[in-house]
Amino acid sequence: MAKKPLTINDIAAQASVSNATVSRYLNGHYEKMSAATRARIQQVIDMTGFHLNRQAQSLKRRSSHLIGMVVADVENLFSSLLFKGTDQILAAAGYQIVLMNADNDLKVERQQLQRLLELQVDGIILQPVSATAANYAFLKQTQPVVDIVDRQLRGTNWPQVTTDNYRYSAQLTKTVARRGYNQLVVVTPPLGDNTARDDRYRAVTDLCEEKKFSRPLQTLTIQPDTTNAKLYQQLIAILKKRTGHTALYVLQGHLLLQVMTVLAENQIKIPEQIGLVAYDDWSLSQLMQPGITTIQQQPRAMGQRVATNVLRQLAGQSVEPLTMVESALHERDSLGTFAKK
Repeated sequence: MAKKPLTINDIAAQASVSNATVSRYLNGHYEKMSAATRARIQQVIDMTGFHLNRQAQSLKRRSSHLIGMVVADVENLFSSLLFKGTDQILAAAGYQIVLMNADNDLKVERQQLQRLLELQVDGIILQPVSATAANYAFLKQTQPVVDIVDRQLRGTNWPQVTTDNYRYSAQLTKTVARRGYNQLVVVTPPLGDNTARDDRYRAVTDLCEEKKFSRPLQTLTIQPDTTNAKLYQQLIAILKKRTGHTALYVLQGHLLLQVMTVLAENQIKIPEQIGLVAYDDWSLSQLMQPGITTIQQQPRAMGQRVATNVLRQLAGQSVEPLTMVESALHERDSLGTFAKK
């Protein structure tokens, strides 16, 4: 005889809490819930192998035709293009996007996700602030379809749409080396919890270990509140020590604009005095003078693909666990060409 599926009532009884408390826990609403209660409920879930019957839940409520989208930083043009691509697909299918800004803050992101759950959205598209899947475990017990975009979230089964940051970063780094530069200076926002940026940097360090450059790799980490004057001081401190031909590699499009501004304000000429390349989030590098050699991503295409995945899942169809959207190397005038010594 088939074993009767566990219900929320069963979990509540075994954990000695109310049904409402279990329901709040499963939906990520931990307000006024002690750590001990949360641990007790999770222990019962782990011991029993309980999981929500999503099909049964979907019968209990009608579709909201809302899709929640949480981006890391709404002021970043990359996120705007990502949203535009997503909206093009979902609007045509009769869905409305509820856009939320995480402001690059894990706590804010958690609050925004909880608001989306309260709105009973049919799906969530997440550009995660963190690379740690455990920070999003509360979503696994909820009903909405969840898809990850841009930054990979390792250790999860949610479908993900991104680009091969490692491969394209390696391609760009090899281009700098081929042009005869003997030192690379990476200019980057803080590393460590952004898989896209970390993969780009890892490609550089791997190639430097292969002795693609005769001088050691230099890394300049720029905090979000760094002023142009401070950035100039940091750049000059490194550039004064350079020997031979040096190129800057900026890992983010937003930071590229700041670097270009600082170089222009201080009359540092590209490529005569220093080479410059970037992983461009925005496609703006072609408008700069000189044009910047970059890897150009396709955020709008990423948005379109993740939206298509969400619609397929809502229709009960399977999707690829990992989709890589193509990027492209564009060589422009920001690098010189030198003979290898």
